[in-house]
Amino acid sequence: MKAWNQFETIYEEEREFSSTSSPSLSPSSSSSPPSLHSLVNAWSLHSGSQPDIFICVQGTSFRLHKDRITSRSTYLKRHLTGVSNLTLSPPLNITAETFSAVAEFCYSHRIHLTASNVATIRVAAELLGMTEGENLRDVTESYFESVVGIEASMVLRSCLTLLPEAETTASLASRCIEALVWEDDVSCLDDVVRMQPQDFQTVVDSLNQRLPNHDVLYKMVDHYLKENEYGKVTEEQKTEICNSIDCSKVSSHTLVKCVQNPRMPLRLIVRAILMEHLNTRRSVVAAATGAQQAERTSLREILQRETAHRQAEQMKEAMDATYSRIQSLEKELKGMRKLLLDHNSNALNSERSVSFHFVPPETSKIQRGGRGSVSSSGFLLHNIIPKKNNQVAMCNHATKTPKITKPFRHSFITALKNAFSTSNLIKGN
Repeated sequence: MKAWNQFETIYEEEREFSSTSSPSLSPSSSSSPPSLHSLVNAWSLHSGSQPDIFICVQGTSFRLHKDRITSRSTYLKRHLTGVSNLTLSPPLNITAETFSAVAEFCYSHRIHLTASNVATIRVAAELLGMTEGENLRDVTESYFESVVGIEASMVLRSCLTLLPEAETTASLASRCIEALVWEDDVSCLDDVVRMQPQDFQTVVDSLNQRLPNHDVLYKMVDHYLKENEYGKVTEEQKTEICNSIDCSKVSSHTLVKCVQNPRMPLRLIVRAILMEHLNTRRSVVAAATGAQQAERTSLREILQRETAHRQAEQMKEAMDATYSRIQSLEKELKGMRKLLLDHNSNALNSERSVSFHFVPPETSKIQRGGRGSVSSSGFLLHNIIPKKNNQVAMCNHATKTPKITKPFRHSFITALKNAFSTSNLIKGN
């Protein structure tokens, strides 16, 4: 590819000085296209060598470089070994215009393809053995596949002058007909009548392998025989052409037409009768077998439907029961939570009431200048101030404030701690 890229640059520059190039470097025919002229001159400048072979095609001579031509074509390489002159003549079905395009490809690896010339260049690529590496056959085959679905009629018409090579080398005609059949286009029927019997035989043999349904093939054969009924088709050729029709691939309606068609040979009519009888027998057997299978299938389907319905109902009942049980559990959980909260609240209030109770003093009279004093009030601590010898320590306002001894203070603090510990425990629960 590196050498090719260098050549591309030289070729682009050559377009500007080709008109001043030496005439001796061009092909000898004045009808040679200017593009090939430029390519030959460009390669001469690039390689420093002059054209060294002459190739004659239909009266037109081409003066070319041997290394460029033989590097692309195995046929030319084989026939130009030890010689410098070659004439391409039948059975090679190649025109001067087609060879010019092929020579351009050998120099530049480029070619201009259309729906009208792709068949001729495709056939030339096969005949000249241009099938290795980055070859002309692959290029034309790719273009043919892209255009045959659009311009199949045009490509088919261009194939007619190339038969049988167009069919034997690449099945071009049969592929065009196949594309037209898929598009429900019967215009090919008008083109096939122009074929020679040998060429038509070659095409229908290819179609025998390509078409899964031979109704169209039968129609094409019948049309060809009708148009050439008093012409060039012999009885032997008619028989060989009709042998390409496979009666097992023909519909019953077409088989009936074939049996009633006077143009069809006796051999084909007998095959059509036997195939129609076999199809009828198969239909009767299939109908009887199908009826039995239908009864068994119907019973099986009924049982399957009943089982599926029963399973669906059981699943629905189980889901409803589960949902009800979940709702009941949620209600029970809410009730238990409420009872627990009420119980905790009542227990807390009861504990506080038992642990600490305020008892008002026996007299509320305030002495000593109306100011409150510790001696003017008293506290009675139930269940907190420990009792000793069934006596309760009391503060009398009439006497001095008694000195609180250590055991009393210790007991008071301990009782408070116990009270608050019990409260916190209840709240935590």
